[in-house]
Amino acid sequence: INAKMISLLCLLLALVGTQNAQAWGIPAAFQSRTSLAASQTTALNTASSVNPFHTAQTTAASIDSELATKLEAVVLRYFQGVDEKNATMIRSCFGSLATIRDVCSLTNEENAVVKAKQVDATILVERCMDFVTAHPDVTVRFHVPPTCLRNALASSSSTTDSSKEEFWVFAHWYEVGTWSGLSCGLEPTQEPMNVEGQTRFRVCPETFTIQELVVTRTFTAWEKAFLLAQQQEQS
Repeated sequence: INAKMISLLCLLLALVGTQNAQAWGIPAAFQSRTSLAASQTTALNTASSVNPFHTAQTTAASIDSELATKLEAVVLRYFQGVDEKNATMIRSCFGSLATIRDVCSLTNEENAVVKAKQVDATILVERCMDFVTAHPDVTVRFHVPPTCLRNALASSSSTTDSSKEEFWVFAHWYEVGTWSGLSCGLEPTQEPMNVEGQTRFRVCPETFTIQELVVTRTFTAWEKAFLLAQQQEQS
């Protein structure tokens, strides 16, 4: 029996019922197979109604290409500032504060929910400069360059209030270099450095500044030594 015939028999059974189907001479084997097919179809439709992967669609408007390019340029400028060890350029990418959620932070407790924290932009820049001072030859490269999702992901996908829309730029980056600089009192080891990460940046479309970062990344030997030194100072 082919799929088309099963579909027709499903419809027929639905119209006439099992008893009438028997009276009409539809074989019991066909009835069981068509009933099974019908139940499977119903189950699939039910799953589709509750499974977001079957029905996920954004109702937000598509981001204008020109706006997307400008948002990407902000994030690209941030990475350029790191690559060029330019504190002024890095600082220009932020407002007064930025929210950071470092998913892989060395200070995170195991199996704990990673909480976001607000950081003064000046401190953020200082930490970046501490890093590049330790790795003066650091070079930033991309597996995926800063890319704005063309579909605007709003904080509430059903909202029509543009003030509640959130515009995110994604980048999959990696950095290579050497721990060859003295930074934060830590003597260089000349150890090669190779780290990478994936970061989402929420960029304000009005001020063109980075408001929030969600980071998943690996760490350098200098960063691990820096954390250890901080922990020893606090103990």
